[in-house]
Amino acid sequence: MKRILLSRASKSVCISVVFIFMSIFQGCMYYYKVQTVTRVSPENINTGDSLNKFLILHQGNSAWRISNPDIAQNMLSGNLSVLPNNCQQYKTNHPNGSNRYKRDDRILVLDQVHLYLQDSLVPEFKTGDHVKIDFSAFSKAERYIKAKGRTAASWVVPAVVVGLGIALVTTTTIAVLTKSSCPLVYIKKDSSFNFTGEIFGGAIYSSLERHDYLPLPGFSPSKNRYELKITNGLPEIQYINLSELWIVNHPENVKALPDRQGLIHTIEMPKVPTEAVSLANFDILPLIQTKDQLCFQFDEDASLTGDTCAFNTVFFTFPVQENADIGKLVICAGNSMWGDYTFGELTKLFGNRYEEFIRWQGKRPPDKTLQWRMDQRFPLMVYLETASGWQFVDYFDLIGPLGVRDMIMPIDLSMALFTKTSGNGRSIRIKLESGFKFWDLDYAAMDFSMDTLFMVDYIQPTSAFTESGRDVTQPLSKDDAKYYVQEKTGEEGLVVYKDSPEVRGMKKSIFLHTKGYYTHVRNYPNPPDKMKLETFFIPGRFSKFSYENYISFRKNKMVFVSDPRVP
Repeated sequence: MKRILLSRASKSVCISVVFIFMSIFQGCMYYYKVQTVTRVSPENINTGDSLNKFLILHQGNSAWRISNPDIAQNMLSGNLSVLPNNCQQYKTNHPNGSNRYKRDDRILVLDQVHLYLQDSLVPEFKTGDHVKIDFSAFSKAERYIKAKGRTAASWVVPAVVVGLGIALVTTTTIAVLTKSSCPLVYIKKDSSFNFTGEIFGGAIYSSLERHDYLPLPGFSPSKNRYELKITNGLPEIQYINLSELWIVNHPENVKALPDRQGLIHTIEMPKVPTEAVSLANFDILPLIQTKDQLCFQFDEDASLTGDTCAFNTVFFTFPVQENADIGKLVICAGNSMWGDYTFGELTKLFGNRYEEFIRWQGKRPPDKTLQWRMDQRFPLMVYLETASGWQFVDYFDLIGPLGVRDMIMPIDLSMALFTKTSGNGRSIRIKLESGFKFWDLDYAAMDFSMDTLFMVDYIQPTSAFTESGRDVTQPLSKDDAKYYVQEKTGEEGLVVYKDSPEVRGMKKSIFLHTKGYYTHVRNYPNPPDKMKLETFFIPGRFSKFSYENYISFRKNKMVFVSDPRVP
């Protein structure tokens, strides 16, 4: 057994590390949000779902658990019992604000349905009563669900604390120590700012500076203005060139999404695939036909797939409507924490030459770096089946590992291989390919409708100030050589935009159009491992590196915090 001898100071640091780990992973913040129904009916409280949950009845300031609930003839019946102590702190909530729960209470909290009575319509109840309540007596119902983005963002701070305060590697490996991140975006809802996503993910060299188009669902103006924050959450230097708001006015019956090039498309009738099969021939349709956080993680064992690079692939079969010549592939996906961790392991191989490597990469033609990334399957690659085989279409670019987002890709079907289906229909096949555990795919569909009429208002910021009061409005207003630079962890900029006029018969979808790049701040003391680095010129080597590391983790029973989005 190899021993590691530590000085007294090092031992003190190790003890501190243990306590930091304990406080962080026991005290991580988990958030829930409140779904409210104001017209309560038996259909809302259905027997297949909610009656199996923890029903709580509210009357004034009192609350009880409804035991043995049943629904019959528009009436809810059950026995009122004392609300357990561990439910008392979740009895009330902030419908529009932040609501936290303990990790140990996760199942309890996310299993609750709260029913509120209109006091004037029923007599006062007490513990032990058998109640029979007409649904018209309920003023509202509330269900607690996980606030994915808010929870994910809360994990950034512990990662920063550990990453800055610890220079030791213990026998237990905690992957968030090497977390890297793009600029984080928080939108203001009511009185609080909520995490909503990351921008220009993977643009870690100046040569990779790029545009990004982040959907901002649920973003609404207050007093005719939108407010958001762009923050630096980890040890990085962030160079933000542009930050403008796109307000897209479109018909109410469609959705709007910009593609990777910033061209906006509408979605009217998305169709999930009739078949979704992995390379190892597993049916993954249940994982990707709804947005439910159940993801295909591109993590099939190479011994099952037979792929020497450990690439992971999924094949979709989509029914195609008659005369359609363009299809729009719509996915909900995000980058994995494992992929982020594995890239951190790669950067360590550069040792004390890492900063020099970053400067060299900044001067290198971007097309060479982008080609290397594609060869390693960093982006999510998309292919169309044709008569001559699989034809590459385009890729979904990196978005960062702290959240998922909806993305769209138009696909020309003129070269597609059409297969006949029952009823004289026809279908096409699409292939998605990723490096080992680089992506999490939650949903996939295709829309064959024509893009409908829409209008876009491009809104430059009316003001933008740093936390210290410095005005950075001008650097964010144009795509030029002027940057808002965030050099230190914790820096944030508050950006304000005016709302655009309403368009009759239209609804608004909001997107943040940004451009920029960022660089990691790393201090590796060891010399570079040149021989190992040279192997990464081989296409697919990084995917295989990811796979080998994962197998090693499993064999050594190490700990990996794989996804802060799912506590």
